[in-house]
Amino acid sequence: MLLGACAEPAVEPDRPAAAPSADERRRTAVGDLLDRWAAAVRSGDDDAVRAVLDPAADPAFAEREVARADVLATVPLSDFGYEILDEPETPVPPDLADAVDATEVWAPRVALRYAYADADTAPTRRDVSLVVARRGDEWRIVSDADLPQYGRTTWRGPWDFGPVETVRVPTGSTTSMVVGHPEQRAFLDALAADLPAAVAAVTDFSGEGWSRRAVVTVAGSDAEFISLANGSTTPAVAASTIADPVRGGLVTGQRVVFGASAPERLTDSTRRTVLQHELTHVALRTITGEGAPLWVLEGVADYSGYRGSGLEFAQIAPTLTAVVRVGGPPTVLPEDDDFGAGGSRGSIAYESAWSVASFVADRFGEARLLALYRALAGGPTDPTRLDAALSATLGLPTERFLMEWGNWVAGRVAGSA
Repeated sequence: MLLGACAEPAVEPDRPAAAPSADERRRTAVGDLLDRWAAAVRSGDDDAVRAVLDPAADPAFAEREVARADVLATVPLSDFGYEILDEPETPVPPDLADAVDATEVWAPRVALRYAYADADTAPTRRDVSLVVARRGDEWRIVSDADLPQYGRTTWRGPWDFGPVETVRVPTGSTTSMVVGHPEQRAFLDALAADLPAAVAAVTDFSGEGWSRRAVVTVAGSDAEFISLANGSTTPAVAASTIADPVRGGLVTGQRVVFGASAPERLTDSTRRTVLQHELTHVALRTITGEGAPLWVLEGVADYSGYRGSGLEFAQIAPTLTAVVRVGGPPTVLPEDDDFGAGGSRGSIAYESAWSVASFVADRFGEARLLALYRALAGGPTDPTRLDAALSATLGLPTERFLMEWGNWVAGRVAGSA
């Protein structure tokens, strides 16, 4: 048999790669600048820091960068860098562009990426309002000042507010960290001493389905407190917990942040309660969604915080106790707006939420309380969803639930008279 020869496929000649566009060259050059900036501030090398700053940069900004670098060199970080985000760039304010007088001025969307060594399982990212300038072929940093007219702000970390001290804390098989400033050393040490027992207590309540580690930071001023909490708190509260959005079951950026007034306003007992409360938010983050009713979130966290304290009903809920003695038991659940109202209205909201969780745990057990949390904490609710969740987890429709909760509260108040 004669076999015909097979023709070889034609091979196209290699085509030269397309030259990078001007935007791509700019992005690459500024990315290299950001890498040098991160390395400079992590090394504490003052000359290297000044070398990445534009001649037109505000001298005060340069001094802050040098001071920040001196502090950052002492902080145990496993990751620290800057990234250009794939988001629309910010317009450069015309007066700033004119003052810089460079070949090109650019305000890319940038994020700071960082992680504490051992205590963070993955890095978190925070916004940076950055302006850079090119003179000839060289890019340098002009400013990281907020640009409120464009909705741009720069997140400030503990290292932006002075010298930092850290305490590593073994929490079971993991490592947690307490971060603050030298003048707060006694409070940092107290929190470090509280952490192992608090993590164990929260795990005993919520189960082992969380990292069982935490980064606890203590602000030295109201401005630092608001910054560390991503603007989601006020100086009126003792502590707040924040986290990045959950993606693929991974939780990053979880921070328990104590306010500047916490060392003075918290006793040894209330400090432990607040820490346990905030760690409960950390432990339940993967099943907690945006817009979930606060009476569920805060009530369960408060229940966990006070769990095992030995305090009586009237000691935990004095405002609610006084109101019930005058006007009778509660008949409605607190609204979200009540929690931020302050004064007696805010106190009643938190105490009522705690009493709801305590009633469920006392009458049905903690497993049912956590089941109710899972049913309602995933996001916003409405009367239909609430009724379905109460009926499915507790066997009570809403009207019956409210009546039995009110009777339980009335009984506790009467018992504390």
